[in-house]
Amino acid sequence: MFENGYFVRAMGIRGLTDGLRATYGITPEQLGLPASVFEHPMTLIPVSVLNQYYENIEQVTGDPDAVLNLVSKLNIEQLGSISRWFFSGHDLASTIRRINFGITCIQSGAYLSGEVVGPIIKWTYRNNSISAPAKAHDGVRVANFMCNVIKRYLGEGFTPDRVCIPGTQQNKIKYERYFGCAIEWGHNQTEVWLPNKVRLAGSKVPSLPAEKLSMSFADLDDYLNMPDSQDHMKVLYEVVNYSRHFGLPTLARVSELLGLSEQQLQRRLQATGLNFTSVVGYVLSGEAVKQIALGIPLEQVARSLGYRNMTSFSRMFKKYRGLTPKQYLANYQMA
Repeated sequence: MFENGYFVRAMGIRGLTDGLRATYGITPEQLGLPASVFEHPMTLIPVSVLNQYYENIEQVTGDPDAVLNLVSKLNIEQLGSISRWFFSGHDLASTIRRINFGITCIQSGAYLSGEVVGPIIKWTYRNNSISAPAKAHDGVRVANFMCNVIKRYLGEGFTPDRVCIPGTQQNKIKYERYFGCAIEWGHNQTEVWLPNKVRLAGSKVPSLPAEKLSMSFADLDDYLNMPDSQDHMKVLYEVVNYSRHFGLPTLARVSELLGLSEQQLQRRLQATGLNFTSVVGYVLSGEAVKQIALGIPLEQVARSLGYRNMTSFSRMFKKYRGLTPKQYLANYQMA
């Protein structure tokens, strides 16, 4: 039903965004992303937006190597509570297994795996939802993450035997100097090669106390709330939810994010007995309920959903929930 059915969490690119501001003085809005997207690390961003984001970084900075400059300064522990689970493993092999399994909670369409080839382990990353112009930037970002994970166990002096990256960059020597090894460009996936014998190496970084490894139910719910690309209604829900960061969701914006014309989206909704207005009402009222449960003031909830006044927000909410926001809040507080 929808070709663009993949997402990345805001936490996955927050480091790049912060780095752009600090290094180049560039704000998220200059790259086409409202700042409100990054107020919550779990926000789901369509991968079609990520693809354009990579291209915008190069265009706005005027630096084709900007992504490399930015990822070199990233902290791999900026992924919230899931990073504590990733790095609580007792050796490199267990950490790689956890990351391979857990990556889809952060970015759908992304697949990490390990392959033993004689004395070499190839840690590989594949993501077919990344567009051709963005593949090199995305490959550099993930290869840097992989290498930083490995360095936790093998020390800062670790250099991979080889790095393979999709796409190509002109200043190849700069990338070889950064990674400290030969780089093969034009691959269909990102690969970091390391000796098989080091897979059981212990962490060089002190482990976190066990009591700090727990994850709240809210965090767990958010991490598991990553749409399957074939769950078309869930994909549509999250695309509409993302578009509210620009104001009230419009047919034009949602259609564009899904890679469809307005007419195509309308026809596909009609085929399932839905219309765009009802979908938007369902999504916004659902998000309002979540925010009310978190204790967010009603006026702030209305603004976050794109409403400029409480009257319009209350009218929508009552239509889809049967109560005004104030009535719903009162019932919730009494429960």
